[in-house]
Amino acid sequence: MSFKDQAAGLRQWAGESSAAEPVASSPPGASRTRQVESAMARRTLMVVGLPANDAAPVYRLLESWRRQGQAWVGEPSAWRVVPLTTDSHHLPVLAEQQMRWALWIDSDPEAFRRSYRLLKQLAERGGPSCLMALHPRLSTSRGLLNNLRQAAAEFLGIRLLLVKPGAAGSGT
Repeated sequence: MSFKDQAAGLRQWAGESSAAEPVASSPPGASRTRQVESAMARRTLMVVGLPANDAAPVYRLLESWRRQGQAWVGEPSAWRVVPLTTDSHHLPVLAEQQMRWALWIDSDPEAFRRSYRLLKQLAERGGPSCLMALHPRLSTSRGLLNNLRQAAAEFLGIRLLLVKPGAAGSGT
């Protein structure tokens, strides 16, 4: 898959509006437009693989990407990051309802092996078939990320989207 294809996929992934995302209730008389804008402004990102289910590293990474010119990120605080474990009984339902998923890939020596196991569990348990890779050291681990992406596609049928660092506005 070329970077151009990945860029289009990531822009589509980031821009999709999930019907499962609740529209915030408004006082009587509030316009439908404001409700829709509110729901669109707060995009949900389901994340597996986060240590201690702590969403703070995801927000830091989104902020870093925004500063690098990744326009699709928008305001990082507008994202609703939801840590989820692969053993959640709700995984198959959430995979159908939620449009944006990510895999947190840590920086320790076992991170890529652990990430592949998580992807395998997602495949076995009816999880999402497309996730964005979240890795704090993307530029230094590009080869390993490409290997993980290829293995996920070939062996598990999972599409793993990679963000191309420093490519302003491209999405990958």
